[in-house]
Amino acid sequence: MICKRCNHINNDGAKFCIKCGAPMDENYSQSQSINYNQPNYNDYRYPNNNQTDWAQVIKIIIGTLVVVAVIVLLGKQFMGNDNSDVVTQNEQAASSSNQQSQDSSTNPAYNEYNNYTSKNEYNSYTNNNYTRNNSSSSNKTGGYIISYSSDVLLTLSDIQGLSKQQLRYARNEIYARHGRKFQSQDLRNYFNSKSWYRGVIEPSNFNDKTMLTNIEIKNIQFLKSVEDSM
Repeated sequence: MICKRCNHINNDGAKFCIKCGAPMDENYSQSQSINYNQPNYNDYRYPNNNQTDWAQVIKIIIGTLVVVAVIVLLGKQFMGNDNSDVVTQNEQAASSSNQQSQDSSTNPAYNEYNNYTSKNEYNSYTNNNYTRNNSSSSNKTGGYIISYSSDVLLTLSDIQGLSKQQLRYARNEIYARHGRKFQSQDLRNYFNSKSWYRGVIEPSNFNDKTMLTNIEIKNIQFLKSVEDSM
């Protein structure tokens, strides 16, 4: 017999439930006992499909968050590698530039180029046509044979029609611009007649390497070679 109050199974003929003590109904028979072959839908082993399985939902949410976190971490790592590559390339370029600078500083040709351009000779050389054209009148009015011989490298067209004596004056004209005195009487007489000339440095104290530019030294050599060939 089954207790109507607690559903405990008691022996047939029991007056009271041995579990809760409730009186047993005399009309309640064993035929009304539970059919053990039918499932008890209240049993936890048979969940109600109408109720939400929150444990499963939570597992799905946690799994999704884990996947998103992994993707974000991988993306950051990939971007970090790209940036590090850029930084590495920049560092390599800077290192290469520094190395070239160090190598160049020990190169005589590079030092010569620096000396050549340190006195603004490069700009003068690249604008040589402008210098020549704008100095043509000064050759006549300023008393110069070649007024731009300290600014640009001379060519044969610059000395066309000059005599050997004029080439000599043109060559020493470069020295005269720097205030060098002359031992030869004819040179002293010639340059003392020029309003722009101021002789203040004795020939023995004049140093070509420190007082003349590379352009001036090359022009002196050029004029001397043409003068000697005449």
